[in-house]
Amino acid sequence: MTVIRWSAFSVLLLLAGCSHSISGAYVAHGQQFSELLQITQSPDGQLLGTLNHIAVKPDGSVERFSLNINGTTDGHAITLIGKVSEPFAIPKNMSGTVDAGGISLMQPGGIERFTTASVAAYQNDVQELGAQAVAIQQRNADHQRQQQLAAQERAREEARQQHVAIEDQYAKTLADNLNRYVAMIQAHHDLNPFHETHGRILAAAQHDLEIEHKYSHGSVPAAQVDVRINQLGVQLTQFDIPYSQALDRGRLHLQEFDVAIARSPCHTSQDVLSNCSRERDSEAAYHDAKVILQAELDDIAGTVKRDTDTMNGIIKQADSSE
Repeated sequence: MTVIRWSAFSVLLLLAGCSHSISGAYVAHGQQFSELLQITQSPDGQLLGTLNHIAVKPDGSVERFSLNINGTTDGHAITLIGKVSEPFAIPKNMSGTVDAGGISLMQPGGIERFTTASVAAYQNDVQELGAQAVAIQQRNADHQRQQQLAAQERAREEARQQHVAIEDQYAKTLADNLNRYVAMIQAHHDLNPFHETHGRILAAAQHDLEIEHKYSHGSVPAAQVDVRINQLGVQLTQFDIPYSQALDRGRLHLQEFDVAIARSPCHTSQDVLSNCSRERDSEAAYHDAKVILQAELDDIAGTVKRDTDTMNGIIKQADSSE
């Protein structure tokens, strides 16, 4: 049944088949609206009254308004004009019929039926519609909360997936870096040239020291040999510079990789990561290579210290014999 929208319009009622007074109360209602039409008819057929309207909108809000009614009747046909209490409101006439049970109004969407009723019946409708509005608002609020919870859950899941993706990328990157480092260690672990150069320089210095001892103390030949021995000391120091730098870099790299492995989500997170098996294989290869590298670093550090001390001893003897 179509709800009458009375705002700023007129109501034309043509009542037929009824010769008695139509004074009284009439109610038209549906699932989400109710209207109370109260009419008083004078002996000369003039009509006055009011119309009260209440409706529940889809969002649960309540629409209310009242109209002032006036019109005339000849006992069979009646004209009513309804107008809201607003400036410049435009009346609109409509037609209908009346019978012993009430009034039928012709509306653009169909016929709306007002039946004889009481004000109390309308008030009962008002209470029921109010309760319906509260229920709709509660249902809408529950639906909104459910949507918010679902959105929050989606956001949490997206954040979790993003976090897992970042962790998995960490594992992949670490595995790649470990593999490259292991390959580098395996390709550069021959220290024979390092030891051969050290041995050759020390042997030459020791040989020159023996020669210097054959010359008289303070002689020119002794001084020339002493200069050559000091040059060999400089040569050894310069030769060791890149090895000392490599020693520092190697220790730093091992420290950085050890920290990266300890911080890896494959060891700190309970998330299932696809790249963890790959990282574990790379870690195993790294630990094997690390043993080799540490031995090489210790070898370099020990050799540099030992041979530097030896060279310094030779230089000291050469300087004292000059």
